[in-house]
Amino acid sequence: MTAPSTGQGGAVAVVPLRDGVSGKSRLAAALDPAARRRLVAALARHVVAVLRASEGVDGVLVVTADAVFARETLAFPDQGGTSGSGRQLRLPRGTGTAASVAPDVEVIAQPVDRPGLNAALDVGREAAVERGAARLLVAHADLPLLAPDDVEALLAAAADGATGVVATDRHLAGTNLLALPADAPFTFRFGEGSRAAHVAEAARAGLRPVVVRRTGTAVDLDTVDDWSELPRAVRDRLRRGLDLPLP
Repeated sequence: MTAPSTGQGGAVAVVPLRDGVSGKSRLAAALDPAARRRLVAALARHVVAVLRASEGVDGVLVVTADAVFARETLAFPDQGGTSGSGRQLRLPRGTGTAASVAPDVEVIAQPVDRPGLNAALDVGREAAVERGAARLLVAHADLPLLAPDDVEALLAAAADGATGVVATDRHLAGTNLLALPADAPFTFRFGEGSRAAHVAEAARAGLRPVVVRRTGTAVDLDTVDDWSELPRAVRDRLRRGLDLPLP
């Protein structure tokens, strides 16, 4: 496989992906393990497809403790990005034996002695720097409304090489995406209150912090409340396509 590279000083995206068993645990009261697995796969496919279709993203590194699940999730025949406005979810579908992960997407196994989200992102950043990345884009794998124009807006805001862009969630408390120079001395601080923590960390690292809130970057899907906030058309597509027992 051709590893993602950034020969023209572009960005490498790092996507942390949970395993196919524990993902979306906060939806366990509404969805059984098989349904949650389907949902995790659908959302990850969508995010990776959007990143691949976004101008300025030269490759995608998916960091996971479950490399088999990640490769199964990302191995689908049509790897050509999103359609229409870019916000239409790609749902999992049957894959033939010829299906494979795209050459600009690389699955990286997270070492067992480096557990957790922040450690996964450190692993991804190290791999991105090894591949010559000038800029790093961190994106969560559960953003159902993410579109290429959202990604391109974040990268444009971080284009001067001295800015750390924090894309907040809909509660203005968390962080769904980050864009920053790949070699910045920046410590990932995902967890409760990560938006404020990342703004402070950007300033500490000598970057000008910028907070972005866009529909496509702010809406993630962790809880039933998050589900209720999705546009009806998106809920209908997920519910029918993945056979989800949700309203």
